Amino acid sequence: MTEEAIDLSSHSSRAARRNRIKFLLGGSIIALAVGYLIITATQSTAAYFFTIGELYARGSAVYDRYVRVSGKVTHDAIDFDARELVLRFQIVDEHGQRLPVVFYGPKPDQLRPDAEAILEGRFDGQLFTAQNILLKCPSKYEEEKGVTEEKIEAVR
Repeated sequence: MTEEAIDLSSHSSRAARRNRIKFLLGGSIIALAVGYLIITATQSTAAYFFTIGELYARGSAVYDRYVRVSGKVTHDAIDFDARELVLRFQIVDEHGQRLPVVFYGPKPDQLRPDAEAILEGRFDGQLFTAQNILLKCPSKYEEEKGVTEEKIEAVR
């Protein structure tokens, strides 16, 4: 009976070892999958933040990459085609560099000259195609009501 008891205990310890290995292997695979999902989600939603000068200085390195750009809306014409939902305007940085912008979607109520804008989208070297527009009111409204922000997303 002692041989049978030894045989059963070695069999159960081998089964326990196999179960432990399966558990560790399964846990490792799950941990790697979660890590991969976190990394890919972070990379796909990450956007570099640039001023207009930095955007132009980077050149082709930022072409067709998702970036954020800040500047003030210029006094030049803000062209909005309500039928096609196409908005064209320019922003300018503190050094006077201008960036032409196109946005496919509704015109934000707060879009007016001197409004501070943060744009998210893609730059092709000539034109910035905005996907999101975040606007702050011009400073004349800040004292009375505080800063009002408005975020608008593209429809296309």
